[in-house]
Amino acid sequence: MKHRPLLYLETSIFGFCFDQEPRNALRREAVAALFEQIHLGTLDVATSPVTFEELDHTPEPLKSKLLPLLDGIRRLSADKDEVEHLALAYLNERVIPERYAEDAEHVAYATVCKADVLVSLNLRHLANEWAERRVCAVNLREGYQALSIRTPEEVLEYED
Repeated sequence: MKHRPLLYLETSIFGFCFDQEPRNALRREAVAALFEQIHLGTLDVATSPVTFEELDHTPEPLKSKLLPLLDGIRRLSADKDEVEHLALAYLNERVIPERYAEDAEHVAYATVCKADVLVSLNLRHLANEWAERRVCAVNLREGYQALSIRTPEEVLEYED
């Protein structure tokens, strides 16, 4: 049986389901396909309490649309001190800008919980090669495995 990698979905993925910007049409389609595959059970996905909290703080009426997307997505749990320590390392090393501290927590949860891939649409500071290399450098120094960071387009599996 083929190994299905564990995909960690961070909050930006959920928001793109309802993004109406014409320039984001292709990304929105990729996110819709991703959620369809999640619904079909094709992908092994999870997220952390950080995502649940962020979506819970979204203003209505968007909040009522976003929260049902969490149905069927496993919530990871990890030692909070371990996650905070690693998130702080990303911030201290300026791997992730301080104003995006919650994204550092996402990366830390994905790492501590041994996700294979963090799926994000935060292209400027997270889902790019430079950020991935820096995350992996911190992870290896801190005794964790490397973490792949990809966009939804890069993790979709198409059936023949």
